[in-house]
Amino acid sequence: MGRSKTSKFYAKNKKSREKHSCDNSSGCDGKYAHSKAYKRKHAKLRAKLKCKKNQDVSKNKRGRWRCESLKINRGRGGGQKK
Repeated sequence: MGRSKTSKFYAKNKKSREKHSCDNSSGCDGKYAHSKAYKRKHAKLRAKLKCKKNQDVSKNKRGRWRCESLKINRGRGGGQKK
């Protein structure tokens, strides 16, 4: 099977390849970068608030933590707001 256009592009362009790798990994402040402390905090809050499997912990406008539907919370685009 041949190589895709994308793989050929990243093979030739080192700078783009490094950025792409960074953006799609948990390191270098990429899309999936969350510290272990952040993850621990959220896990403890989920346990404390007794969130169900399909619920996420999120902060409301008053700064209080609450359980909320994954769909609503992530659909709001918390980290992606500009």
